Amino acid sequence: MQVLGPSSGRYILDMSVDPRAKSGFSRTADAYAQGRPSYPQAAIERITSALGLTDESTVLDLAAGTGQLSTLLHTRVGRTIAVEPAPAMRARIAADLPGVDVMDGAAEAIPLHDGAADAVVVGEAFHWFDPSAAIPEIARVLRPGGGLAMLWNSPMWTIATVPWLRDFQRIVAHHHAAAGDYPSGQGRWREGFERSDEFEELVHTESRHTQTLSPRDFLAQVASWSWIANLEEAARQAVLSDVEALIGAHGEITIPYRTDLYLTRRVQVG
Repeated sequence: MQVLGPSSGRYILDMSVDPRAKSGFSRTADAYAQGRPSYPQAAIERITSALGLTDESTVLDLAAGTGQLSTLLHTRVGRTIAVEPAPAMRARIAADLPGVDVMDGAAEAIPLHDGAADAVVVGEAFHWFDPSAAIPEIARVLRPGGGLAMLWNSPMWTIATVPWLRDFQRIVAHHHAAAGDYPSGQGRWREGFERSDEFEELVHTESRHTQTLSPRDFLAQVASWSWIANLEEAARQAVLSDVEALIGAHGEITIPYRTDLYLTRRVQVG
């Protein structure tokens, strides 16, 4: 893929999107948009204030999915650019957020000039990246002193509060285990920042929020998980049918989340 690089001209970077993400998310855009949680207002306010974002700022939503972060940020800043490798995901952003610039690209191959962004935000995606390539690429497109925000939602429900959760885990957990770990999962993505001299030390904060879903919306969330989407069709349909049978009589489903936010800035040289 051709991307805009240093001022010397164009160059080619290999987009090393994990094949599980490439195949899974290419077929789940509608389910992703329908079922995935957003992010709490407190986290968004923390990003905008800590990184000094204004109506003159340019923000890159990297691995943007269907635009959850772009939705929350584009009215707060001057320009929002959503970079996403899955065509179906990009199409959803373009349809839902006409004020956002949508581009094909990946964390390891960002289609922007050097220093083009005041901030980069990454929601639920950095664990898919190759940090050795993504971290310097993010640093390249940030202006000196520009900020990076990374967010993850973790469900905080328990068997004590959700009686059917144990049965749900029996249906889906072994598929998650069989899919294997993410490329930089289990916190390994942090090691890239520890080795990097391009970013300041990470600052971590937490906030809480809840998501209320109909059974249909919850089923869409399950369908959007890459390790479900990548199952053979018969197995995928069997999982979704089992989940539908389990939750069909439960009415609205409320999921409490902890949102982990990590902030850092590109080091200013000199």
